[in-house]
Amino acid sequence: MPDNAANWTAEDGEALFREKRGPNEVSLETCDLGKGPGVVEGAYVELPRFFDDAGRVMDLESRLVYCMTNIQGFSPDDPEVKQRHGSDSDMMKLQTFIASKSSGYPWNTGLAEPASINAWVPQE
Repeated sequence: MPDNAANWTAEDGEALFREKRGPNEVSLETCDLGKGPGVVEGAYVELPRFFDDAGRVMDLESRLVYCMTNIQGFSPDDPEVKQRHGSDSDMMKLQTFIASKSSGYPWNTGLAEPASINAWVPQE
């Protein structure tokens, strides 16, 4: 479906994922979504999951925020991070791109492990 607006959003998200941005001028290609740095194929269907570097369970949005702030150097108050809703937000574009790369993969979250279940506690 070449005229599907979701495809355009995913393309915009891929460009954002690969673009060097933020105060650190790096791309999100070093962000580990659970399958290795920069690997997006099949990552979405394995989220939420526990991430050792953060010490907690994260879904796609919280992981992107983590990577944007810790890798790219954005502040949590920067519009790129803070605006999370709407088809024109960076977050929506990135999530659409990443989710599109899991099309056809079966769901496979690792939340059955006790450490993951115990870590799924909201941060205060």
